[in-house]
Amino acid sequence: MARTLNEIAADLDSLAVRDFDLWNEDANGMERLNDLTEELYQLNLPEPAANLMLRFMERLNGSDIGSPGPLVHTLEKLAGYERQLFESVERKPTPVNVWMISRILNVTAEVEKRKPLIALLRQVMSHPLASEETRKDAEDFLKYQGEA
Repeated sequence: MARTLNEIAADLDSLAVRDFDLWNEDANGMERLNDLTEELYQLNLPEPAANLMLRFMERLNGSDIGSPGPLVHTLEKLAGYERQLFESVERKPTPVNVWMISRILNVTAEVEKRKPLIALLRQVMSHPLASEETRKDAEDFLKYQGEA
């Protein structure tokens, strides 16, 4: 029987930095994250699922949660996740959510659609909650896009 959104959210909330620590031989965060993101996708509730995954990225900022990993793959399969991604970057830029903006830029040719994405990356560079790593990533993505 499929679990509810709240049950999956509770399991997602229980994951901590130690679960993704490669030096911790008991760490099984990636396995659990794979299972949880699959469950979220199967619920077919794109908006709340995207919100849960993006908030997870923000909470575990700095942890190795995949590159791209189950969060990114699942989010990119959900219709309409982009607005929530932009809000997540505005709230708390992380290496993963900023990288997702770059992925969107890589497949967006229309100048008018690129402008807000470029502006968002520029905002990251002075965002008070952005780590140095995240700021550097935003700068590198802007350079790659020819916007630095």
